[in-house]
Amino acid sequence: MAQTGSHGPQRAEHVRQNPEQGDDRKGARSARPQGARHASEGTRHASGRGGSSRTAETRQPEAHAKNRNNVYYIPTTSKVEGITDARHGSAESRSDKAASSKAPAFLALALILVLGGGAWHLWTNRPVSVTINDKSYNVRIGSTLAEAVRDQSIHTKPGNYVSVKGDVLKAGGGDPFGATVGKKTLTGKTAQEYRVKANDKITLTAGKDVMEPHTKKVEAEAPKLVMKGGYGPIAYVRDWGTPGRVEHLTGKKSKQVADVVKSKTVDTEIYLRTPIPEGDKKLVALTFDDGPSDKYTQQYLDILKKYNAKATFFVIGIYAKDNKKLLRREIKEGHMVEIHTYSHDYEKIYKSSEAYLKDFDKTEKLILKATGVQPTFWRFPGGSTNGYMTNKMKKKICKALHKRGYLEMDWTALSGDAEGIDYSKKEMVDRAIQTIKDAEVPVVLMHDSNAKSKTPEVTEAVLKYFTKRGYQFKSLDEYYGGELTLLP
Repeated sequence: MAQTGSHGPQRAEHVRQNPEQGDDRKGARSARPQGARHASEGTRHASGRGGSSRTAETRQPEAHAKNRNNVYYIPTTSKVEGITDARHGSAESRSDKAASSKAPAFLALALILVLGGGAWHLWTNRPVSVTINDKSYNVRIGSTLAEAVRDQSIHTKPGNYVSVKGDVLKAGGGDPFGATVGKKTLTGKTAQEYRVKANDKITLTAGKDVMEPHTKKVEAEAPKLVMKGGYGPIAYVRDWGTPGRVEHLTGKKSKQVADVVKSKTVDTEIYLRTPIPEGDKKLVALTFDDGPSDKYTQQYLDILKKYNAKATFFVIGIYAKDNKKLLRREIKEGHMVEIHTYSHDYEKIYKSSEAYLKDFDKTEKLILKATGVQPTFWRFPGGSTNGYMTNKMKKKICKALHKRGYLEMDWTALSGDAEGIDYSKKEMVDRAIQTIKDAEVPVVLMHDSNAKSKTPEVTEAVLKYFTKRGYQFKSLDEYYGGELTLLP
């Protein structure tokens, strides 16, 4: 049974036969036996008459005949392998020859790469001499310092793993070491990852502590108001200070909270200054307590104006609230309005330091609202040694008010108008003159009260006496003495 292929009839010859080849073949055909030719012809004649009665056997020899182009075809269903194999054989032969010619080049290249890679490996891994802690070691060039320490089993002193407050959470859990290479100091990962080089001189140091993970909140810290000394009625800012910056750290493991000052707060410094009189000028600080009074304050202001004198009025809040116009006149004419508490009730204000300061604050607000001027002095009712206030209370009150920039002012001279004795006008004038002369820095106590009817005349007499002798009466802003508070 014939095989069926996809190639169809295969061409047996591709070149037309030349004439000599054709003649030879004619001769070969003419040499055939006559009987065979006659039989063949007879058969053709018979088939011509019979038409379709020709059999497959009679057609088969015709298939071997030439076609019109004198090319022979062999009918077959099989692939002619010879020609294909010959072609492939020729291509494979050429490929083998090319491959055989390239093989030496590939081998040479591979050998170069192997030798070059080996040489590079040897060069980049060559040992070099380094000095660590004054001892020589051979280490692989390019090794990190951590690798060199490990490979050479060099002892180090690691830091600790600590909390935000510095408590040790894990001993040895910090940086394994620090290092000094030449003159360069290395810490942390920089030290561990340093690549050693030939002839390095390295000194290992103790590793630093490592702080636990934490949250951080940054806050500004305002300067505090600090009294830095000096003496006198005039307070001025010598140094405004600068705000600081504080980090509040909260440890995620320890839960501790720590404050770290990133920039220090510089406090605002308040310094006290005492004015010094020019030349041989003599100054007297005249003060009035317990006002304003609806009877005498106007009279005092007129007397002061007559002698070009200035005074300081320590007012009581319960009287000031109803005489705000008088407060404003006092300020307008160059006098000072200061604090003598609000109630002047000894039992109430000296009950505690808190009670005193609460009463004090009411007067401060009243004066500031009425006059627009901030007070800077105060005077304890009864003075700083009054028998009602303990030393502990006095210290606490003074500390609180000093921080706010206030000075407490007692007195060094007086007329005696509030001692509970019915002195005559002359006795009061004489006493005022004598105590003023005796005081190194005279601060005179008078009272602006409806109950003190003699005091306006005493005041004028004292002013007349001293102005004739070259004295000047000033308010406390020109006072040149220290704070007049008797502290234990």
